[in-house]
Amino acid sequence: MKYSFIPALLFLVLLAACAPFPQKLLREAEPAVSLSDVQKAPDRYNGKVVIWGGVILETINRKSETVLKVMQTELDFQKRPRNVDKSSGRFMVRYEGFLDPYIYSKGREITLVGVIIGKEEQEIGEIRYVYPVVDSRDVRLWEKSQEIRYRDPWFWGSPYGWGYPYPWWPGPPYWW
Repeated sequence: MKYSFIPALLFLVLLAACAPFPQKLLREAEPAVSLSDVQKAPDRYNGKVVIWGGVILETINRKSETVLKVMQTELDFQKRPRNVDKSSGRFMVRYEGFLDPYIYSKGREITLVGVIIGKEEQEIGEIRYVYPVVDSRDVRLWEKSQEIRYRDPWFWGSPYGWGYPYPWWPGPPYWW
C-alpha cells in the first residue's frame, strides 16, 4: 500500500519519454502565438518560441543552411499535423546544416519548435507573399501514413467486389 504511487510515476515517465520534443523546448513555447497573428505583425513576435507544423512545399539547400517552405496546418495531441486541407498560410523554416531534399520532400508532414526571427517576402505566382521565418531548434519529420484498405462487409461472397448485401438479401442458392 505504501508504494501505490509507483505505477502512476512509471506511467508519467513513460509518457514523457514518448513525447516528440524535449520537455524544455515544449515549456518555452508559447501556444497562443498563431501563424495568422505573426503574419499580421511579424516584428511584434520576434524572439518568441513556437510549435508549428504542416506539409513541406519546397526544400532549398544553401551553403550553410536548409530552408523549408511549409504550409501550416493544425496539430493534434502528439503535435502531428492534421487536417492538411485547411491552413492559415505558409511559413519558412531555417535549419542550420543540410537536410536531404529527397527525404524532406514535398508533401511530407513536419513539426518544429523554433524561434521567430522575422519575415521574408517572395513571389507566389503574381503576388508578393510575406513568409514568417522561424529558426528551428528541433525538427520532427513524420513517417508517411499508410492508407488502410478493407473489403466492404456489405458485399461478402462476391469475387467481383460487388454482390448482394448478405444477410438481408437472398443469396445463393435462393436466387430462383
